[in-house]
Amino acid sequence: MHLWHGIQRNAEIGSFSVGDIYRDSDALIRVKIVIVAPEERHYTLRIGETFPVRDETWKLAELTGWPSEDDWTVVLRRITDAPA
Repeated sequence: MHLWHGIQRNAEIGSFSVGDIYRDSDALIRVKIVIVAPEERHYTLRIGETFPVRDETWKLAELTGWPSEDDWTVVLRRITDAPA
């Protein structure tokens, strides 16, 4: 799933958006992700870190084009499906 500046993506499992991207004092880039599935959750992640969405596990896979203010893309990947 690709996320862009100011655009909420809606999927069957929930809604996804990026709250902020910044470089922390340790020089690592952090991405604040907001998920509504159905409750609202906020995660601050580095590239490669995972987070839960309902019964699935997702990963912050990529960030391209940052630090441009408007021309960046965050890529999220589902790494485990919900149990059948």
